[in-house]
Amino acid sequence: MRTVKTLAGLVGGIIALMVAGMLSVWMLVNPSDYKDRVAAAVRKATGREFILNGDLKLSVFPWVALELGPATLGNPPGFGEEPFLTFEHATVRVKLVPLLNKRLEMERVELDGLDLRLHKNAEGAGNWENFGRVPEAAPGVPGGDGEGARAPWLAGLQIKNGRVSYPGYAVANLNLETGALGAQGDTPIRLSFDANRGVPDEWVSVSANFNVGAQSPKRRWRVAAVNLSGLLGRPGDDRPAHWELSAPVLELDLAGQTATAPGVTLSYSSVHLMGKLEATTLVDDLRVTGSVTLAPLVLREFAPRFGIALPRTRDPRALAQLSGSSDFIYGAGGLRLERLKAQLDDTRLEGSVALTGEPPAWKFELAADQINVDRYLKADSGPPQAGEDGPAGAGASATADGAVRTAQVSPPRDADGTLTVASLHLSPLDFTNVHLTIASRDHVLHLFPALAQIDGGSYSGNITVDQRGPIPVWSLDEHLSGVDMGRLLAATSNKGRLSGRSSVNLKGTARGARLDAMMRTLNGHLDASLAGGALEGMDVGFELGRAQALIKRDAEPKRSNPPRTHFDDFKMSAEITGGVARTSDLIISSAALRLRGKGSANLVNRGIDLQMLASLSSPGLTITDIPFKITGTYTDPTVRPDVDALAKGQLRQKLQDVLKKNGLEGLFSR
Repeated sequence: MRTVKTLAGLVGGIIALMVAGMLSVWMLVNPSDYKDRVAAAVRKATGREFILNGDLKLSVFPWVALELGPATLGNPPGFGEEPFLTFEHATVRVKLVPLLNKRLEMERVELDGLDLRLHKNAEGAGNWENFGRVPEAAPGVPGGDGEGARAPWLAGLQIKNGRVSYPGYAVANLNLETGALGAQGDTPIRLSFDANRGVPDEWVSVSANFNVGAQSPKRRWRVAAVNLSGLLGRPGDDRPAHWELSAPVLELDLAGQTATAPGVTLSYSSVHLMGKLEATTLVDDLRVTGSVTLAPLVLREFAPRFGIALPRTRDPRALAQLSGSSDFIYGAGGLRLERLKAQLDDTRLEGSVALTGEPPAWKFELAADQINVDRYLKADSGPPQAGEDGPAGAGASATADGAVRTAQVSPPRDADGTLTVASLHLSPLDFTNVHLTIASRDHVLHLFPALAQIDGGSYSGNITVDQRGPIPVWSLDEHLSGVDMGRLLAATSNKGRLSGRSSVNLKGTARGARLDAMMRTLNGHLDASLAGGALEGMDVGFELGRAQALIKRDAEPKRSNPPRTHFDDFKMSAEITGGVARTSDLIISSAALRLRGKGSANLVNRGIDLQMLASLSSPGLTITDIPFKITGTYTDPTVRPDVDALAKGQLRQKLQDVLKKNGLEGLFSR
């Protein structure tokens, strides 16, 4: 019982002593006596003029503290009259015993309504530089100890409703609370703010928690348990997206100018990145190396957040998922991605990519295992989506002549690199061992060489696209050798019309952003040959043989089923002007049949107008230089005798009489 009474008396005595001390402070201490001392202390710690616009007030509950009204901290010389910072109200918690001895020792500082204004002068120096450093004073001058003054130890700092501005950028609703500053061990820090860069409807909110601790030797810091999160609003978003960044530990060495983060996780909307990084020469020449991994990302959900309208593809499951990993190097030379591995849908890609130089240009060396191009072509039906038409991307529209008009589209960067694809499918062909060398300079794209194997044949090409004007200008030098023409036409409207192994050489120019515009403006020269093939859907030998049989009143020859004109060789050359190909040396020959002709083919509307001479030689049948015409379209041709040409020969009247007599005036109508 006596112990309890003793303890109670001790506690009561302590409380009485504290109350007496607070009353003594309240009665004996005049806050106004410290106004000049506070201003001098701040001036000594920062090297800047500090002006208190209001009186100091003293509070003793719940702790001894000085309360300051509005105040201003000035800029260094050369930054104008605007203050470096202002605040509306401040509370400075102080130590009791030193205060009774007329000494001001702060424990905790609280600021309300802070307004910090950052900017640079004409020489490019910032008004925040050398903050807290004061010039070395002469001997005998207060504070002139030859070293920069240090900020006092604080039990904590709290900022409420703050604002920080820099030309073009603003931070509002700033709230900061720290543990003890300058003490041993880690200092917990809580921070939150909203920021924007002057773009309408674009903003970010940040909420951060981490611990900061100084390490030996000096100027080494450890930031632990880093957790940042918030919301990001972008123009056009229906709602802001959540983001989060976390790291177990960050090591910062200011003297050595290095920083390391052995593990970092970043999430934004449906994007999830994991990686590590190491930074060196932080101030002199920043260089960052590390690695990053992208978890599978659903592109069609994420792309709209960045204003990217993905095209409607033939395969609705295309452009579905993207993932990858890479090492990276960032520095004065630009950004490099090395040991890059990515997967888009079913396509795996490996290689390296770099953005270097001034102005920045892409350099790359990439290899893909397989690509099904058909999956990514535009859907065959339905209106195009915004930003889908034309090669210029979002904001582009194409006119009837193929001109592309763009609005607020960034110019393409220069590029130089190679792309190889082991297997590429583009109906109706399957390419293998595809190799592209790509070079782009000043809006001129050059693909050379373009090489590939195609179904036992080969392709090589040299393509240049000049996009410096409103309408792209194409230069083409294309070569096919040993290609199966029947397979080439299998998925087109010309399916089944022509077969054989072909060799084609095309050299020409065209204008336009779409295929139809390019075909209308194509000019150039074409050489083509086929071997061991057939003209499907027409049997020229049968038609000529039947006409001869009618004249001689012999038995009708046997028709091929299906109708087909076999040939050993098919050769021609053509001059192309405005999308119309004209030839004067078309030759189709086999052991029994020889066709020679001239005429034109319209590559836009597919119309044909050919004048042919046919010679047929087979056992019991010989026909020489029979003229006939092939008109219509090359998808639906019409074959009939050339009556005007026949008028000059002895065969005309015989044919007409025989055909009329036998009721076969329309024999050559197809």
